[in-house]
Amino acid sequence: MAAKTSKKLAGVASQPATKKTVKKSAASKKSATAPKEAAESKKACCKKGKCSDTKLTRVIVKFDAGWGNQLYIRGIGAGLNWQKGVVMQCVGDDEWLWEQLVPKGDVSFKILLNDQVWSQGEDFVVACGDTIICHPVF
Repeated sequence: MAAKTSKKLAGVASQPATKKTVKKSAASKKSATAPKEAAESKKACCKKGKCSDTKLTRVIVKFDAGWGNQLYIRGIGAGLNWQKGVVMQCVGDDEWLWEQLVPKGDVSFKILLNDQVWSQGEDFVVACGDTIICHPVF
């Protein structure tokens, strides 16, 4: 009897396997792939250090820098450093903006005119996810 079983198994193994396919509608394809795509984009985002636990942190500076001048920000935290400033965005005649997604912690910073002249006084500090309005003196 063992010989008959092995012959049957041998015969089954030699036949090509057929796979049943189920036709899916367009709606079911979208719902099946959407979570997968979202998970992949989240993974890619997290690899860049911008996971969902980051919060938008803003620094608004009220200062008329004059024509042809720019304000820069230097500091510690949120990718800033004390050696080289990051140019701020001019959003009005006397209003400058820096914003960054910050994962956690405080950001200490100073404002510089043309990345050369430091603002006077103590460092400014903004908490992760907050907005601060500064009036620097040069």
